[in-house]
Amino acid sequence: MLSTEDVLAIQALLADYGHVVDDHDWDRAHEVFAEDFVFERGDGRPDLHGVADIVATFKGRNMYAHVTTNTTIREDDDGTVRAHSKFLGFPNEGPPVTGDYRDVVVRTPAGWRLRHRHAEIRARKFFD
Repeated sequence: MLSTEDVLAIQALLADYGHVVDDHDWDRAHEVFAEDFVFERGDGRPDLHGVADIVATFKGRNMYAHVTTNTTIREDDDGTVRAHSKFLGFPNEGPPVTGDYRDVVVRTPAGWRLRHRHAEIRARKFFD
């Protein structure tokens, strides 16, 4: 069972992702990503594998702000820890985007880290 400290640490980890990626603070990437991290972008683009792939793909990307919110965290019967969050991104090169992150996080000797992230961008819909 996850402790209150675990839940708070996982929430901080998910917030740190936005800071590291948006600020291109790649020296802190090891504080967010597990060695075997996979980012499944879910929109036809290839998956990203590991920190080097993340850095190469996101380097030079312009994101004004990135917010992760409405996070729920649960532990499966087999011990797998999952988080589901909403995200809102404000890229400099286009309109805001929103969607869902579905994560698997793991406890490492250095603390909680992202092992797998599936991102699903929600279609932009407007009220008539």
